[in-house]
Amino acid sequence: MTSLSLRPSASAPAPTPSTAQSPTPPKLGRDWRLLFAAGTVSVLGDGAFVAALPLLAAGYTRDPRLISGLTIAGTLPWLVFSLQSGAIADRSESRRLSILAQGWQLLCVALVGVLALDRGTGGGLAALYVLAFGLGMAATLAKSASQPLMTSIVPREHLVSANGRLFTAQSVARDFAGPAAGAALFAVAPALPFWADVATFAVSMVLIARLPRTGAVGAAGAGAPDRSGRRMRTDVKEGLTWLARHRLLRTTTWLSAVANFGNTMGFATLVLYVGTHHYGLLLSVAAIGGVLGGLVSRRAVARLGGRVVVRLTTTATPLACIGIGLFGPNPIVVAPLLAVSSMSAALWNVAVVSQRQRLVPAHLLARVSSAGIMVVWGMQPLGALAGGLIAARFGLGTPWVIGGALRLAASVAAIRPLREWRD
Repeated sequence: MTSLSLRPSASAPAPTPSTAQSPTPPKLGRDWRLLFAAGTVSVLGDGAFVAALPLLAAGYTRDPRLISGLTIAGTLPWLVFSLQSGAIADRSESRRLSILAQGWQLLCVALVGVLALDRGTGGGLAALYVLAFGLGMAATLAKSASQPLMTSIVPREHLVSANGRLFTAQSVARDFAGPAAGAALFAVAPALPFWADVATFAVSMVLIARLPRTGAVGAAGAGAPDRSGRRMRTDVKEGLTWLARHRLLRTTTWLSAVANFGNTMGFATLVLYVGTHHYGLLLSVAAIGGVLGGLVSRRAVARLGGRVVVRLTTTATPLACIGIGLFGPNPIVVAPLLAVSSMSAALWNVAVVSQRQRLVPAHLLARVSSAGIMVVWGMQPLGALAGGLIAARFGLGTPWVIGGALRLAASVAAIRPLREWRD
């Protein structure tokens, strides 16, 4: 998504015809397999952690405000530290930064595991807040390093295929296997899921350490300007400015932001809308849609083109959200609509992330990606707040209708800018 000295159209040439995706899955090589395994195993641990952490917190308090505050503590770094982490990633060697960030995450999770051994410890909930914030800080660095690490290993003409495979595997690990394992291990012993997450981080670090050194993507040479001695504020501004000037990527960023806002409006109170006895099943159905989207993403982009895929998903998802609000909470209606929404989200992510990786200069990729993450993920707490207020005043189905309508309006407004998409 990023150059101060050049307009984005000049600094980010459109992909050549060689970027078109072949219907035959490409062989991506040993380094890709290592990166794929590292990403999948670490996300498996994340799924276990996410399922177990609320259970651990419930042992300290039953106050929903304090429980939700733990989520805020964990996600706040994406709003306050994303830009800085992108600048750090563009100054760093990607493999080394990934290992350091995951080591930081390993330490935080290990300390949570220690707390889980004795939940009678005073100040346990406050310590969880601190550790959740620290874990979120490390996650922003790991995410920023992952973008240039991917493009250093995978040829740009194979990015759609690589991202599709990775997103599919991570969806299965994060949304199915991880949470199920986390809940089961917590029932045996509260500390077990956290030690399991520690183990997955350790395995991931070993796998990443076997990758070749990439070099600092923002270092002088290889088409990048010499930034030695420059202030980080200048680097952050450069990434923001590149994104702001690139019409296509600016458009996909605000489309994602509106989508996150609208989606979170509904999901914030979904458990009340459909009932606790249907909630888990519906989340599983939604996860199946996401997995299917990842599986078909490569062929969809190869046959239809990224622009058509994006147009279809930005139309289908808002209509599904409106349908959930109008015809729910019947689970027979809500389940397939949630699956359509999740499948569309997976297709969107593969197409948009791959396009960004192709368009953004390597020395700016982490900063531009982080700028987009700050905007997009920063909408989630705002959407949850708006959804809760609207649901309390107008009913539980109303946030879905309003969120879907906002997303549909954004989709219509983006028709012209998306014409600049080139596959």
